[in-house]
Amino acid sequence: PQLQNAYASYGTHCHSLLERWAKGELMPFELADVYTAEYDEAVKEYFPPFPRGLAGKYYEEGLQYFSTFDGFGDCEILSAEDKFELNIRGNRFVGIADLVLRDKTSGAISVIDHKSKSMPSLKKKLFENTRQLYTYAFYVKERFGVYPDLLRFNMFRYNTFIDEPFSMERYEETLDWIEQTIQAIKAEREWRVSSSGYFCRFICSVRDHCPIANEIIHARERSQPE
Repeated sequence: PQLQNAYASYGTHCHSLLERWAKGELMPFELADVYTAEYDEAVKEYFPPFPRGLAGKYYEEGLQYFSTFDGFGDCEILSAEDKFELNIRGNRFVGIADLVLRDKTSGAISVIDHKSKSMPSLKKKLFENTRQLYTYAFYVKERFGVYPDLLRFNMFRYNTFIDEPFSMERYEETLDWIEQTIQAIKAEREWRVSSSGYFCRFICSVRDHCPIANEIIHARERSQPE
């Protein structure tokens, strides 16, 4: 049995609201009220106790975003939360593309991923994180016949975007990385557990069933000064 965590539940809740807006089920002016009304049922887990005030901070940032949300400009919505299955170099991929838009003036296509993670966390490994969007670019090409012009992270907690113009060189690099990573996974035999006590305590979905995780947590607790 797997456990959820507060970060994931929060992200799922916000994704749900953006999906329902994109599909015409909610109007922009309704989003803040629905966000508030459904929050306690959607985010049942506790946020970590540190940094202090984290739960309230996440809630307020989401409320501010949905209170001022006015869409993504003058764009046509091509797909929203579309589940896809692809064959990438002989490997089966199943994924969900959050949002694909076409600018009504220029015709440019954007593939958008809604992110609830912190800005410093995403920027720290921006090169690695954009591989997700390049994988979605494969889906866009398969479904709409063209590559997207723009890859965009919607950092909704900050009400801002992180953009990268589509690059064929980066796209090919991502496909190479996918292939190499799958080969590495298939060859793995050690299956090392994370050494992060924070991950083991608050993030891991099998944290209640992992004896190694418990050992890490207890060891870190014993090492803390009284």
